[in-house]
Amino acid sequence: MAKQLLLLVAGFVLTSVAGGALGYWFQRRAWAHQHEIQLRDEEHQHEVQRREEEHQRALKTFEEVSQLLDRRLYRMRRLYWAARDMAAGTGDQERLAAARADYRAVLAEWNDNLNRNLALIETYFGTPARNVMSGQIYESFAALGRGLEEIVKMVSAAGDGQIEVPRFGHRITRLSRSVYALNLQMLRLLRDDSTGPAAPQEIAAAAATPGGRPLLQIGDQGRDVRRLQRALRRAGGNIDIDGRFRQETWKAVCALQRSRGLDVDGIAGPLTWAALPSDAQMPLLRLGSEGDPVAGLQRILTQRASGRWEVSPQAVTGVFDATTSAAVQAFQRWNGITADGLVGDQTWSAPVGDTGTSLEAAVGLEHATSDRPR
Repeated sequence: MAKQLLLLVAGFVLTSVAGGALGYWFQRRAWAHQHEIQLRDEEHQHEVQRREEEHQRALKTFEEVSQLLDRRLYRMRRLYWAARDMAAGTGDQERLAAARADYRAVLAEWNDNLNRNLALIETYFGTPARNVMSGQIYESFAALGRGLEEIVKMVSAAGDGQIEVPRFGHRITRLSRSVYALNLQMLRLLRDDSTGPAAPQEIAAAAATPGGRPLLQIGDQGRDVRRLQRALRRAGGNIDIDGRFRQETWKAVCALQRSRGLDVDGIAGPLTWAALPSDAQMPLLRLGSEGDPVAGLQRILTQRASGRWEVSPQAVTGVFDATTSAAVQAFQRWNGITADGLVGDQTWSAPVGDTGTSLEAAVGLEHATSDRPR
């Protein structure tokens, strides 16, 4: 009996220990599961908090950039209104000076924060938004800014006199539409919670550039403006070929349009381009160049030198040698242009005599080509 009791007690003890161990194991499992859930909740809360903070930073970036763009547009428009009224005889210098100072203040703020704003836009709204800002919008603002400064110069030089100034308001309106489209793009990303790492990063393929000649206006610059200026000179315009569409180029375009019965707006569009002679580039000639253009150059430099630049090539050989270079430099000094011995746009455009005939016209436009000298 005692033995049975001992066995019973031992079994009870073993069962209690085993049960306790098993219970403790299950409890540990429950605690671990509970801790895992708690960690997941904390991570989720942290992620939600991070996304909310990121959203707020993106919203702040949008507000700062959008307000700066709108301020620059408005100050630019106010300056144009002041200049336009001055040109019409209904404005005053004080108003123009105040508008110019306000515009330059926001322009300084723009330039001071340009790289920072571009970086913030890319961080929170993606590469496509940054490319729109740094490309289309920035370049448009730069071109309009140059054009606006030219208009202000024209008005300031005229004093109280009434003058005609380039059409400009429609360009500010067009740029404001581009700014609106960018703002709308950023707002949609904010609405869809697609900012920061979730912002689009792919870059759309560039659209094919249509053929033909571009629309050019005051403030534009670059190779296409040089093409326009080259054609305007061949049409009789007395302008420099410097690649900058300033008031001299605008006046030359207006004069051509007036002479051809076109709408006189100073904008080089399809009809204006069609009324112009060739804009093909004469070859760049230098030491070592060869061919008919060099022979034509040597012939003119020899025939017209007497009483002018006095220095002639040794012979008409069709080879641009040291004596030809010396004659070119003498010709350039006589015209008051850079005497570098290179025959490019500026030298081709220089007159060869009292009649104002250009060097390129004297040599012959048939030599215009895109080929480069050997």
